[in-house]
Amino acid sequence: MKSIRIALVALIALFGIACGPPPKVLTRQTFLGAEKVYQERMQTRGEVDPSTKQVLFDFSVQVCDATETGSTNCKETKVLQNVVPQSIY
Repeated sequence: MKSIRIALVALIALFGIACGPPPKVLTRQTFLGAEKVYQERMQTRGEVDPSTKQVLFDFSVQVCDATETGSTNCKETKVLQNVVPQSIY
């Protein structure tokens, strides 16, 4: 009985993790002076282009204030939607 509960809890946790948004992958980071950080990020859309059979991504840029403890006060702008990585680089 205890093993069934553990399996059920593990299954529910797996569904909870799988329902979250896909991660954003940092592709480039540059320092703009001593106080700003520029970052480029890509995130999968979970869709496939039917003509090329390639996975589609969103491309966004983010500018953050750089502090001693890390990046804060970030402003993100989505630049491109539904693109393949080869078309950007």
